[in-house]
Amino acid sequence: MAASRLRPILFFLGAMALFVSMDAINKTLTQTYAVPQIMAIRFVLFVAMGCIIARQGPWLVLRSKAPWWQALRTAVLLVEMMMFVLSFRYLPLADVHAVAAAAPLIATALAHFFLGEKVDFVGWLLVAGGMVGAVLVVGPAFEHFGPAMWFAVFATITWGVYQILTRIVGRIDSAHVTTLHTPIVGLAIMSVVATFYWHWPTPFEWVLLLIGGALGAGAHILVVRALALAPASELQPYNYFMVVFATVLGAVIYGDVPGIWTWVGAAIVVACGLVAMRRAAKKAA
Repeated sequence: MAASRLRPILFFLGAMALFVSMDAINKTLTQTYAVPQIMAIRFVLFVAMGCIIARQGPWLVLRSKAPWWQALRTAVLLVEMMMFVLSFRYLPLADVHAVAAAAPLIATALAHFFLGEKVDFVGWLLVAGGMVGAVLVVGPAFEHFGPAMWFAVFATITWGVYQILTRIVGRIDSAHVTTLHTPIVGLAIMSVVATFYWHWPTPFEWVLLLIGGALGAGAHILVVRALALAPASELQPYNYFMVVFATVLGAVIYGDVPGIWTWVGAAIVVACGLVAMRRAAKKAA
């Protein structure tokens, strides 16, 4: 596969692994801390990492050629992050990721209708196949479906919209500008809100908060880079690897041993991803 096609895929897969790792930490943190405090600390690290990668200060955001699109994208991301973090407070990790498996369909459909990105029949099959595999990984029973599950549903919708908005700003602004815009605005908002909920962490909890923040910042940076290099519709099948990563973490951290349907679903997810990578390679040839 041409390096130019493989790079965004690897960025995106790396982001999925970091997101799941962050979610596992957030599930523990949300039992003690308010969502704004967790997000404020995450954004501090996000800004620091963004400045290091861009090799410039926060003033780089002033160079944005699409400030209103950037503002909308940031607002959608803030809502998405808060809804997902709230979901992990009340629901099992696997259930939330099962709902989130619908995000690729949402992003692919939006990319098709609003960005003019062509999706052929095989492309739709890969997205649908990945979703089926993701559901098999988790299992068909959603015992915890209730009011709290709607946090996950709304978060999934906004995550799909966020990817499309990231693709839009990626056509206008540089990846560095986009990478810095979100955490700077997010920090300005969340730092104010967090003062009303602040609970001073213990040394161990500081470690968890910092690690979770670093993982989230790294994941969002990789998503921005990936969507700046490849169409949103092309990357959607790789979203399903997040469910596989979540299954592995669940087995390692929580002792949830996967059953036969989990392995069948994981095989379908991986197969869809491999076919998508092969198709990307042919396009690059």
